[in-house]
Amino acid sequence: MSIYDKTVVFVDAAYNGKQKPHFERAVYWLEQFLPEYSEAHKVAAYAHDIERAFRPADKKEPDDYLDKEFLTYHQEKGAQIMKDFLTKEGQSDDFIATVFHIISKHEFGGDDVQNAMMDADSVSFFETNAENFVHKKAAIEGYEKVKAKLDWMFDRIVSEQAEAEAEPNYIRLIDELKQYKK
Repeated sequence: MSIYDKTVVFVDAAYNGKQKPHFERAVYWLEQFLPEYSEAHKVAAYAHDIERAFRPADKKEPDDYLDKEFLTYHQEKGAQIMKDFLTKEGQSDDFIATVFHIISKHEFGGDDVQNAMMDADSVSFFETNAENFVHKKAAIEGYEKVKAKLDWMFDRIVSEQAEAEAEPNYIRLIDELKQYKK
């Protein structure tokens, strides 16, 4: 079994199969955005949100989806979880360092590879998760909070290619979100 396949089993078990479409689409988009795509990139893309599956009960997500301190914790803790997993799986230091590097900055970007992961995450979000924010969370949490999340996920996109892929869903979902505006 490849390390990617082992990662899929590990992540899917941790999430009880939830979020699989988001992870699969993040893998797809990272490959589109990154010319030097490798197995390590594929592993990082599938596991980029692993922290959420291992979050302790006392470390709840803040009311503000965009809390920078919390997002920093999320990406850095996720990178550490994958480092520990890949170490146990006997992966090379270079492989582990690549995965760690990508996941550790997937929310805010940094270099070209981290930016490509951030873009892949955003495009996948608009394909797989944003509908839930608009049609479930907005009714409970309100228009402004969900609009801020959608705006941030779109505005953080770096590449023109990723922006072009995300824009139709972003525009449609912002329009659908208007029904919750007070």
